[in-house]
Amino acid sequence: MISKYLMGIGGLIVALFIGLAGYAQNGSVGDPIINITFGTATDPDFGGGTTTYFHNQTSELNDGEYRLGSNINQGRMGWHNLRDHTNEQNEGMMLIVNASYDAGEFYRIRVSGLCQDTRFRFSAWIANANRAEECDGNPIPPNVRFVVEDLNGNVVSSPYATGNIQATSSPLWQQYGFEFDTGNQSEFDLVLINDNPGGCGNDLAIDDIQFRPYGPQLSLIMDETFRQVDTLFFCESDATPITLSAEIISDDSYATAPAYQWQTRQEGQVSWIDMPGKNNPQLSITPTPNQWYRLTAAATMGNLDNLLCRISSDSIRLARSVPQADIADMEMLGPICDDSSIQLDPPEYTGANVGPLTYQWLLDDGNGVSELPGATSTDYEFQAREAGAVRLLRQAVNGCGDPFITHIFEVEVAETIHAAFTLPQDMICVDDEPLLLSGGILVNSDGEGVYSGNGVVDGRFYPTLAGAGEHTITFSPPPGTLCTEPSQAIITVLDSIYLEPMAEIVLLRGQHITLRPQTDASQFRWSNEPGLDNYRIQNPVASPDETTTYTLTAANSAGCEKVVDVKVTVLKDLSVPNSFTPNGDGFNDTWQIDGLEEYPNVVIQVFNRWGTLVFSSKGYSIPWDGSFNGAPLPMATYYYTLSSDVLPQPISGSISILK
Repeated sequence: MISKYLMGIGGLIVALFIGLAGYAQNGSVGDPIINITFGTATDPDFGGGTTTYFHNQTSELNDGEYRLGSNINQGRMGWHNLRDHTNEQNEGMMLIVNASYDAGEFYRIRVSGLCQDTRFRFSAWIANANRAEECDGNPIPPNVRFVVEDLNGNVVSSPYATGNIQATSSPLWQQYGFEFDTGNQSEFDLVLINDNPGGCGNDLAIDDIQFRPYGPQLSLIMDETFRQVDTLFFCESDATPITLSAEIISDDSYATAPAYQWQTRQEGQVSWIDMPGKNNPQLSITPTPNQWYRLTAAATMGNLDNLLCRISSDSIRLARSVPQADIADMEMLGPICDDSSIQLDPPEYTGANVGPLTYQWLLDDGNGVSELPGATSTDYEFQAREAGAVRLLRQAVNGCGDPFITHIFEVEVAETIHAAFTLPQDMICVDDEPLLLSGGILVNSDGEGVYSGNGVVDGRFYPTLAGAGEHTITFSPPPGTLCTEPSQAIITVLDSIYLEPMAEIVLLRGQHITLRPQTDASQFRWSNEPGLDNYRIQNPVASPDETTTYTLTAANSAGCEKVVDVKVTVLKDLSVPNSFTPNGDGFNDTWQIDGLEEYPNVVIQVFNRWGTLVFSSKGYSIPWDGSFNGAPLPMATYYYTLSSDVLPQPISGSISILK
């Protein structure tokens, strides 16, 4: 809220203090009465002010010294690298200060000829010169006090202080200041004072000290459809007068009877000229190109005569809207796919004196040009629908209704090749042979597609390589195809079963045995050879009459199968001769026992009549020749025992050696 004047207290100024750092101005200001920029490197200017600090323009600043410079680090090498706030590109100058240990005046200047009962703004841009890491990371921050004094040195307003301006890692300009009412006085001293002690830190730069009239927001009102930033356009053939009006936000400083004065100037001129008799908030003018206008205001008619007491609105320039020619250049884009989009993002058109524009995108499909519904932004996302070349145009229309083409794009759209794919089977066992993939077709192409995925090699799916589980197989158009829509199918690889090889089994005729395959299968199918008591169980009983090989097909619940064979050998009955003639005539010289070699783990022993062991053999690959320790035994009757794993008990009998 803006403070009301304290009435009846002679010479007392009522001040409103507002920190401008981070503060959005919501009022209007007049032309600067004081504008201290400190000049440039070629023309430095202290601005007519004074200071209690000592001038040092040749060496690094010590406590209590100042200089004018274009970069803060010209004060001391270790300070920030920060250029002048006003005129960075052209070596503008600033006031650089190494604050003293005692309070001192950074800057003092007198302002005269002010209007009574008028509000002004006193501000400056200030930057902390110290880096955050200086002084062991704790530099003393500057604190600048703004003071208004009368000509006798009396403080006539409560002081405004910036508060501690902390050091930062990156340099930063910030604006500080306050507003105050003059009351019944018209001449003051404006002072910036050091409020913190010197030492390590408290170093700063000051720039753009300003003092200017301030008042409530003064806004111009006009036909916004023809306005572009600070220019109001009119049509070439339109001589209708243009109306400008103003609105001032009610404020106690101006509420009683604010006075107005319209001003004008031509393009290129600096000074504004009062328009005689134009003292109403509304102005009607004949459109004239490159003529500027603004409205100034003062709290009273008496103050209006003093240019130092006026606030002003933003200025507006009149310009004739110039029709523009269509652009002829075309930008080629793509190719893109017929099911994709492309963002067309040309810059806004910025031709000279074109004025505000509206946009409309147009489509030229070869059969004529048509507007694209809803496409009225500066950019447009084109969604391709079919293959071919399509042309898109951005049309602009100025405020006078003159259309022209600002950009032309030709977009090449490629056809998407679509694939379809059905697997020949969707389940396979991990131990199965590789599956030759088929079922993939290219819907709108005569080319050949490609299969890919985990376990796919050269058009075959290898379940062992892929492993158990679900796997996605993709059928795609050939590599290098720009626009594709592949098709996918899922194949499930089932776990294998465990089935151990089975050892050969030996039986005597008439014996039986239970077959015991080692497996985790749940389904069993034995081959149809005779001799089993059940062909559909895991452990059937086998009692064949002759040697037989049985084949087991074992499967799990998913149907994955493995096969194993088991041979059941049925031994012949033994016929043991009771004599032989080892006389060297080549006939019946050894004790031949037919079929004995098939009996597993056979052991045969022969004794004489006194019980002496004369022959012993495990296995019977070499028949006995009737000798003992290499010497022929005499003719006699001997006695034998014969045992084997398949014999329920040993066989015994006699054997005679004859000559």
